[in-house]
Amino acid sequence: MKAEHDTSQDQAEHHDVVIPEGCLLCGGDLSVRFTPDGTASYCRACHWISHPHVHRESGSVYMSHPAGGVA
Repeated sequence: MKAEHDTSQDQAEHHDVVIPEGCLLCGGDLSVRFTPDGTASYCRACHWISHPHVHRESGSVYMSHPAGGVA
């Protein structure tokens, strides 16, 4: 899966990427914003908002969406 990034913004403050078909709920494109304060994602198709956990390892970036609660 290839992510597309937005180069029009000041990358010193944040970095935006779009992960095609990255939404876990509907399979829509997932917009992700990386900032010094954390990470947030949003799906424009189903309006799902999350705060994924992100870590880098061996030149790759891994993103997970932990459960927000127990039903």
